[in-house]
Amino acid sequence: MTKQMCKSMFEAELHGLNALRHTHTIRVPQPLRVGDLSSGAFLILEYIPLTRLRDHRKLGHQLANLHLFEGPSQFGFDTNNYIGSTMQPNGWHDTWVDLLQERLQYQFDCAQFTGHMKNMADKLIRRLTQFFKGLDIRPSLVHGDLWAGNCAADSSGEPVVFDPAVYWGHHEAELSIMRMFGGFTLDFYDAYHERIPRAPGFELRAQIYELYHTVNHYNMFGSGYLDQCQRLLERILQ
Repeated sequence: MTKQMCKSMFEAELHGLNALRHTHTIRVPQPLRVGDLSSGAFLILEYIPLTRLRDHRKLGHQLANLHLFEGPSQFGFDTNNYIGSTMQPNGWHDTWVDLLQERLQYQFDCAQFTGHMKNMADKLIRRLTQFFKGLDIRPSLVHGDLWAGNCAADSSGEPVVFDPAVYWGHHEAELSIMRMFGGFTLDFYDAYHERIPRAPGFELRAQIYELYHTVNHYNMFGSGYLDQCQRLLERILQ
């Protein structure tokens, strides 16, 4: 990773944390400074002594409140950022499907799929709109990389989230990586869906969002994720 890439990654994280803080819905560490090192860069954050999250119900309510926060009329973010070490395109779009198509295509291009895998990936891009018919999707601010390792509690038990890949998108996309790696109780999901009920087609769209993260893991970590990518594509397109 180059010095400039390190700095751009930290600057994007700073912008994302500030956007989350602005909503006053969920605690995040305050970003203080991004700077240069001789061979890299640094990000200084507020120090919060962390402990294991126990109040999953409170997290569910707070995350739903974040997703219900009123924002822009378009989907995207002010800057591109990173999902892991992979650049995440955040150009502004009038519809969620347009942004999702751009992101999936970017991941597929990085993966350089061939043969049957490429045919399925191309087919999904062409058919993507059909999975969102009848939905009225308004932009929600999402953390973007909210797995259990990016969530904890402060000394008072208040949920704290960090290391985001923020954008204005579809709130359902937030739940995909949370379900992939587990660590969140049924109390979390019950509390979340009290405020944002599941829409028809939720489970199938969840697989599309899981595919995005799975292809990204293939791009970062290699062939161990290829079979999972194939199974997801086959289930989505069947």
